[in-house]
Amino acid sequence: MSKFEFIMMFVSVVVAFAMAELLMGWGKIIRARHRVSHPWLLAGWSFWLLIIITYHYLGFWEYQAYNFTKVAPMVLFLAAPIMMVLLTFVLTPELRYYQKMDLEAHYFETKNWFFGMVIIFLVLSRASDPLLPDFADTWERRSLGTVLVSFSVIWLLFTHNRTVHYGLLLFNLAYLILVSSIIPVTGLTAF
Repeated sequence: MSKFEFIMMFVSVVVAFAMAELLMGWGKIIRARHRVSHPWLLAGWSFWLLIIITYHYLGFWEYQAYNFTKVAPMVLFLAAPIMMVLLTFVLTPELRYYQKMDLEAHYFETKNWFFGMVIIFLVLSRASDPLLPDFADTWERRSLGTVLVSFSVIWLLFTHNRTVHYGLLLFNLAYLILVSSIIPVTGLTAF
């Protein structure tokens, strides 16, 4: 086993934990479908998060070029996947037995936590890019999508307007699906 495979085994556990938490949250909502209402914003952003988790995982491949010998770069490398796990905890509601829940109300109650953490996640994802050998040549291209998504998410922090939230959800989903279908993955969130 190479050093990179060893490191990726550890990182994969963290990413799998985020994916499992997200999917278990979906399962709880599906089981309680008769007790929940207005799921669309929550469902849309959780689908966005699923794509981000997948995209992020594929981006790890580039880091095989870096020789991890110190703890600090490894912690930097792990910071974004850890934030993904925390994002799933914030986004996924805790459904109690026989409890009715308005998922849109839950979304608006937790939106500042979620979008604040999305911004931190995007920053952490970019923070490990200087470890890559081609960073000097590719940093502008790598940062463009992150800046675009960050601005849309910052807007969501400051508004409770449902139309804006649905509009930016659709924009972010369409943008991420388009970019991930056309552009090869480079780095952890080079969309």
